[in-house]
Amino acid sequence: MSAFASLLGSIVRRTSLLGLVAVSFFVLPHIANAEDAAPAVDPAQIERGYAVWKGQDCIGCHGWAGNGERIGENPKGPNLRAIELDADMIKEVVLCGRPGTQMPYHDPAAYSDDRCYGMTKADTAGMELLQGKPMTADEATDLAAYVVAKLIGHPEQPNQEECQAYYGKRPFCAKLPTAAEQGY
Repeated sequence: MSAFASLLGSIVRRTSLLGLVAVSFFVLPHIANAEDAAPAVDPAQIERGYAVWKGQDCIGCHGWAGNGERIGENPKGPNLRAIELDADMIKEVVLCGRPGTQMPYHDPAAYSDDRCYGMTKADTAGMELLQGKPMTADEATDLAAYVVAKLIGHPEQPNQEECQAYYGKRPFCAKLPTAAEQGY
């Protein structure tokens, strides 16, 4: 918004009162609407991301609902419902992993140059660096879209509808609250 404030200040200095009134009536509403509009979400991209979520075994560490409830002997991953990352950050973490942690990288060329956090393999010496199943940049973009749309900001406790979407109509899903009870 600081760039906008600077632009507005420049307009104010260069225009008459009549010009300022015209700007406030005709330009500002369009700028405000453009800033407030959420980016369009492609449902097909979210579905592709969900397929990556399941196919890459993200659930092993993050749980089927992304709430950090691991499955089996996998390390416990963070609760993705509570993270504060945007889609670009998620994509980078997916492709580059997190050196020194159990989060694997999925870009086959990660750390062969400085594409990951500006680091090469030499920079990660002494850090645990795990390689996951290979993933393309497009798959990581789709996965990030799924995480942003379906996990981040949702209650830690999954709901019946999420459970049924993942497992089908199973009796244990009925033990969870409904989406309506959670306010969704």
